Amino acid sequence: MTSCASTQGREQGTAGPTPPETVRASRVTTTPPRETCAAFLPSAPCRAYVSIAGTADGVELPWAASGGLTVQLSSVNGSLYVTAKTPCSPVSGPATITGNTLVVGELGIGAMGCISDAGTQQQWFVDFLNRPIEMSFSQGTLNWKSGTDTLTFKGK
Repeated sequence: MTSCASTQGREQGTAGPTPPETVRASRVTTTPPRETCAAFLPSAPCRAYVSIAGTADGVELPWAASGGLTVQLSSVNGSLYVTAKTPCSPVSGPATITGNTLVVGELGIGAMGCISDAGTQQQWFVDFLNRPIEMSFSQGTLNWKSGTDTLTFKGK
């Protein structure tokens, strides 16, 4: 009887080289981040807020008064994050609150093309967030003051 397989270089009855044993990847299970709404202040309901007024050095900002900004505070696995939607793109960053002062850390800015004044408005807001923000809540409005600039929000 003949065979097509070559046995050249091996003694009859011996097996060829054994392929290396494959290492099984260990199964790592992770839980998705747990995000919950957080309140800007103890007296402020936990929700998203939309801008109803704003000033830059005492000058009214019509785009802020017409709902140009939406902000929300979230807790992700115990850490606070501010998220905002500007006329241009989303902005977010880690946050700390001490008393009634909000400090936002390094911001992430969404990649969207901005037309007309939207880029300028977003830059103003980013500059606003880069300074400590004094917060108050009264008669259903959340008030922010950063330097000489202000923003006022109502619950969405």
